[in-house]
Amino acid sequence: MRIVYAEDDAVVRANVAMLLVKFGVDVHEARDGGEALALCRAFQPKVVVLDLQMPNIDGFETARRIRELDAMERPRLIALTGQSSAQAQRDAELAGFDEFLAKPVSGRRLLQAMGLAQ
Repeated sequence: MRIVYAEDDAVVRANVAMLLVKFGVDVHEARDGGEALALCRAFQPKVVVLDLQMPNIDGFETARRIRELDAMERPRLIALTGQSSAQAQRDAELAGFDEFLAKPVSGRRLLQAMGLAQ
């Protein structure tokens, strides 16, 4: 499975990417929403995992823009964020996310959200 994972914290991004690679996931990493959008256009991922608080283009706006891309199949959008408020969850749903996960999240739960585990 090919995914795009956007997270501005390099340590968190490396740890999550390493976990996903262990499960055979082809991970394309981005530091912000702009990079994530470029990777989505280039690789047409099945899943996009986005932090919500990123510089330049945040996860909410990135999700909206991904949903507007005409040339790609609709990917599953997962918010993986330190925000856990009900408002953040509502805003994520309105932005087009399919799943909302608050950090810290177990690897198993992330894989479940991606459709890779039961």
